[in-house]
This record gives sequence, structure tokens and C-alpha cells, in this order.
Amino acid sequence: VLSAPSGTGKTTICRMLKKKLPSLKFSVSHTTRKPRNEEKDGVDYYFIPLNDFEEKIECGDFLEWARVFEHFYGTAFESVDRLQRKGEDILIELDVQGAKSLRDLNYKAIFIFMLPPSLKDLKKRLKKRGTESEDIIRGRLEAGKKEIQQLNLYDYILTNIDTEETTENLISIIRAEKSRKERYKPPSSDLKALISNKENN
Repeated sequence: VLSAPSGTGKTTICRMLKKKLPSLKFSVSHTTRKPRNEEKDGVDYYFIPLNDFEEKIECGDFLEWARVFEHFYGTAFESVDRLQRKGEDILIELDVQGAKSLRDLNYKAIFIFMLPPSLKDLKKRLKKRGTESEDIIRGRLEAGKKEIQQLNLYDYILTNIDTEETTENLISIIRAEKSRKERYKPPSSDLKALISNKENN
């Protein structure tokens, strides 16, 4: 699970991660907001009308959902379960509300939070996007401050100073977590049998 204040560069990092770690699958969230520049439906998000989103809430289709500013975001059970059944590694992009919802459910995941180098830098990045008014930018900055104060929800903290370095650090976390004893998958049947027998004794 990856979270970051709006404007930290999470979307850019995730795009780089897809290229560098193609085996990692991404959960595509639903949202009621309009696509930004270069965003594609079904790739970056499923862009749906508010009434469709509300219908999914009523049907219990979401693992988690939250209202962020004037828009709604949600992670569908189906999009995550389908990949989990195949034994895939999945990255879920969530805001702090979504991460807290999963923590409250005791959802088994590795929680990673990405910080900007500074609040001044965060404001600069939000303005550079050129997609929001000054009022919305101020609101996102205030929300970002509150999100940063929720670091206790997370297992790892990254600071996105350089996108290349941040992406490599994220890959290092993923690889290290895959090597944990409880997640280790033996490459051969004889090792699997030996390890299984040792664990059972």
C-alpha cells in the first residue's frame, strides 16, 4: 500500500515502477473525478459518475473508499482479489483514509508513505500541475500536513527528492519484503518439501 500527500509525485513514481518492475501488478481504483492530462480510463483509474460510485458503495463492492476533497475514491474487492488468487504481488495506491481503513480491517499488507522534500516544495509541485485553483491548492496543503502526521500507520517512509532514487528505494522495500521467511517461495519441490517438513517438526 503506497500513500503520499497530493503533489508528492506518487503517480510519476508508480509509472516508473511499472517499467522497472513489470511483474508487480497495480490495483486500479475507481474515482468520480475527471481524468488529468495523459490519464487513461482503466489504466490510471476507472473514472465513473457519482451515482455509479454510490451504487457500488451500496452493493459493498469496495474494500475501502473515501471522499477526498470534492471527489470519491475506492478500491474494488474484485480488482484486488482477482490478482491475489493468482498469487501476484499487488501495489495499491491509497490516501491516508484508505490506509487507515485497511489497518482497521487488519488487512495484511506492507504500508509505505512517501513524503515531499519539504512543504515549500510540495506547494511548488501543486502549482506546477496547473490543474487547480489557489483555494484547492491551499486545501491540499492543509490536508497534506494532516496526512504527514499519520505516519504511525505506515511501516516504511520514503522522501521523494529524486524520482529515480525513490523508485529504486521502493523496489528495494518490495524485494526485501518478498524475502521474509513467511513469504519465501522455494524454487523447487525438493526444497519445498524439506522446508515444509522442518516447519512441521
